[in-house]
Amino acid sequence: MTRKGKSYLTLAEHDARLKAEGKWDAYVTRKKEEDEAFRRRQEEYSRAETPLMEELRGVGVAVSSVWDLVNENNRYQQSLPILLSHLRRSYPDAVRDGMARALAVPDAKFAWPVLVELYRQEQGERTKDGLAVALSNIADDDVVDELIALAKDSQHGGSRVLLLDALRRSRLPQARKALMEFGTDPLLQKEAQRILRYRKRSR
Repeated sequence: MTRKGKSYLTLAEHDARLKAEGKWDAYVTRKKEEDEAFRRRQEEYSRAETPLMEELRGVGVAVSSVWDLVNENNRYQQSLPILLSHLRRSYPDAVRDGMARALAVPDAKFAWPVLVELYRQEQGERTKDGLAVALSNIADDDVVDELIALAKDSQHGGSRVLLLDALRRSRLPQARKALMEFGTDPLLQKEAQRILRYRKRSR
């Protein structure tokens, strides 16, 4: 199979090649090990989420994982204070990432100060990204200066890219000025330039 000059193997072709090269058994063993490791991680996350799931059910939010709220664009306002409370507790990075992303809705604006505090302190890579997504989604012009300051702070690493979508929505002059400045930041320049092109087309 080819696409734009590149060659791609179908699944059947991939398997046939591995068998022909004598690598099939090793591939099957590795795949089983990877699947088992994934299954164990999911069980670990499910056990860790139990206190959160029980508290959510207590307010009528019946989900099997916090990621159900993320994937359904959390419509349950009553879940927000609970998610914020649990986000401050000790959970696996992947679970706290889900909590943060489930707070990425306009009704969570009340949580802005806490989310900023958590973002500044966060060391877990996935949770850091999730917090950036939440901040970007709930930010409005009232907090755009604080968001720009966060995006300028290099200690926050690559997660800063996820903050920039809030500047796409803002029409304040400081938002455009910040995007122009980010055009020289190695981590932010590509996204900043993309947003500036979008804003230009949208005029």
